[in-house]
Amino acid sequence: MGTGVRMIEGAIAGVVTMTLTEGVRFLYQQAQELISARRARRTADVTEAPPEDVFVGEVRLAPSDPAVLDEHAADFDRLLSTPGLVRLRLGHAVDPEDAEQMRAAADLRELLETVTGRRIAFVGEAERPESGGTVITGTATAKRVSGVQSGVDADEISGGARVSGGSVVEDEVAAGGDSAGVRVKKVTG
Repeated sequence: MGTGVRMIEGAIAGVVTMTLTEGVRFLYQQAQELISARRARRTADVTEAPPEDVFVGEVRLAPSDPAVLDEHAADFDRLLSTPGLVRLRLGHAVDPEDAEQMRAAADLRELLETVTGRRIAFVGEAERPESGGTVITGTATAKRVSGVQSGVDADEISGGARVSGGSVVEDEVAAGGDSAGVRVKKVTG
C-alpha cells in the first residue's frame, strides 16, 4: 500500500466526482464497520447495500476469514485517520486533484480487496475488471523450509482474478526445499 504513483484509476480516467465520492465514502463506512466488529470480537456482518450506479459488478465486503482483520488492523487504523478520508466522512466531496486523498482512497480499496478477497471497481474505470472477481493473497511463514512452502504459486489465473500479494518468510530453506508466495493450479474470477 501507499506505492506513491498508484491512485484510483477512475479519478484519472474520468469517473464523475460524485460517483467517486459516494463510492469511497461507502468503502470508508464499511471499513469502519469491519474494524468495529473486529474490536468487539463479533463477526463482521457488513450487509449495507452499496450506493446505486457507483460500482461495476457485485461488491461484497465481508472477509472470508475474520482473522485477516487482525493482520491488517494497523493499516485500517492508519487509513481511516488519513485527513482526506476523514474529510469524506465529514461530508466533503472527493477532490481528484488531491493526490494524497486519491492514494488513500486507492489504498483503502486495495486493503478491502485484500481482506475480502474480492475486487472492487467504480463505474467509469474502463481498464479495471468489474467488482466481485477473486483476489488472491497468500502468506507463508516458517523457521526452516525442508519441503515446499507457498504464499502464491499459480499455474493459471484467468477470468479477471488477480494476485494482490503473495509472500513467504523463512529463516532458512534447506537443500531441496522450495518456498513460494502462493501455490495454486488455476484461479478464475
